[in-house]
Amino acid sequence: MNRLFYLLFFTFSFLFSQKGEKKDFVLIIKDKDTDKVISNASVSINKYNQDYFSNEEGIVKFELAKPSKITITHPDYKVLILQSIQIKENPMVVYLQPFSQEIEELIITNKHPQTILKKLVEVSEENLTLPVRLKIYSREFYKSNGNFTSYNDGLVNFCLNGKPNNVQIDLLIEQNRTIGLPDNDFFDRTTLGYNLNDIVKNYYEFNYLKKVLDAKAKKKFDYEIKTHKQNPDWYIMVIRPKPEVEEFLPEYKIVYDFKKNIIFEMGYEVPLEKIYFADVTNFKVIKGSIFKSNFTATYKQDNGYYFLLSSKEEIGFKAENKKGLKKDIEITNYLITTEHSKKLVPYDPIDVFKDKSLINKKDKIITEYWEENSGLVLTTEEKKIIQEINQSQPKNMD
Repeated sequence: MNRLFYLLFFTFSFLFSQKGEKKDFVLIIKDKDTDKVISNASVSINKYNQDYFSNEEGIVKFELAKPSKITITHPDYKVLILQSIQIKENPMVVYLQPFSQEIEELIITNKHPQTILKKLVEVSEENLTLPVRLKIYSREFYKSNGNFTSYNDGLVNFCLNGKPNNVQIDLLIEQNRTIGLPDNDFFDRTTLGYNLNDIVKNYYEFNYLKKVLDAKAKKKFDYEIKTHKQNPDWYIMVIRPKPEVEEFLPEYKIVYDFKKNIIFEMGYEVPLEKIYFADVTNFKVIKGSIFKSNFTATYKQDNGYYFLLSSKEEIGFKAENKKGLKKDIEITNYLITTEHSKKLVPYDPIDVFKDKSLINKKDKIITEYWEENSGLVLTTEEKKIIQEINQSQPKNMD
């Protein structure tokens, strides 16, 4: 069997090496027990420090020039490791074995969870790899009054330098596209979309957790720590706003390794009963009150690296411009780190992207990167949405 394995391996290597050609792979990831597709499974190509995620249809796509070990992980399933030479079909269905549903147990500690969280943030910041280059696929959907009106995506090199709690970021745009313009008649497009510099800085400096690290937070939140039913080295900290506190406050979830004291996932969502306390806020040229706010960020530690792996963030707000026009605005942003390296690519300061959103950059399309190098393939429904946005745009009559 070993002789056959190595024969296949070298045959495969030889075929791959011819003219340096790359081979495309498509996997459909499913639950072994239920046969249902699994979304948000992480697929790591070990040889190239590349990461991909399965979409809502369970589909993940990637390409290889040489054979590699592939590691597939998901918080609810056992890790699966396979060699690329084992992929005989395209697409090929891969099954993950779910963990047994064990009960999460409450952890009693002699330290207040807030004290533990402060230590987690401190150690996590110290361990984050700097300097580092993260090649990130960014995409953003924009809704106006319940209808999708704009979409943008792109491949962006985030060049991170600096020190913990003082991260400096330069953005280098490889490719990008914007389909549809989000309400130019309502407000200036420069005010729209997530600020790519700020959002990654927030994740690297754990700024979203500062509200629950404040000394006054103990009076506003309840803290608890539970075991992680899949990983014996991980705990889950849940921080909920107290029912009697009438404020716009989120509910937090932090997943961490209690032996290493580093965070692997963090996120929050504002409960419906706390949304009602959202104040009217000034967003530069408009006023708005938030009716939706949530995010999830995941981190990865592997082979001497500790870095942001992915994020999804949503905001919805009722907006009013200077003319008194009102609209419900919703923006969903995704960031997927597809490659990571400690070697920063050389670049001229003039090439650094200074604006905040890809909406503000002229399209630069060299390849169909959203199909080939995105790390998160668009679903059939998402492609339909983008097509409909494109078809709804005024046509150039020149």
